[in-house]
Amino acid sequence: MGFAGVALQGILQRELRAEEVSLPMIPDGKPHFAPKAKSVIWLFMRGGVSHMESFDPKPMLNKYAGKTIPETPFGKVLDPKRLKNVRVVVVNDANGKQRNQIYPLQIGHRPAGQSGIEISDWFPHLRDHADKLAI
Repeated sequence: MGFAGVALQGILQRELRAEEVSLPMIPDGKPHFAPKAKSVIWLFMRGGVSHMESFDPKPMLNKYAGKTIPETPFGKVLDPKRLKNVRVVVVNDANGKQRNQIYPLQIGHRPAGQSGIEISDWFPHLRDHADKLAI
């Protein structure tokens, strides 16, 4: 080791010295801040209500109901150039054909509360509490 090595050792001595490892702070089970919510209802329903049938209406589904996708202004989504990177994991139909017919929503939606949140007619009593919801 030459003089440069000795000089480098002197420079890095402080940084290379082992120090006591600080343990990570163990959580005490308390929140970081005071919670405001009194309770939460978490809906996780496998096979549950579709988002379009609950709080996310799609009026264009009703407008183009009964038509096929190519018969709508959105027919270009089935263009082979756009579909070249699509990976089919499950066959769309038992016959191996893609179903292109558009089906309407099963039930209506109406705005509720001062916020005007669209809530499905599946939940008529929930409209009374629309302004308390976080959707």
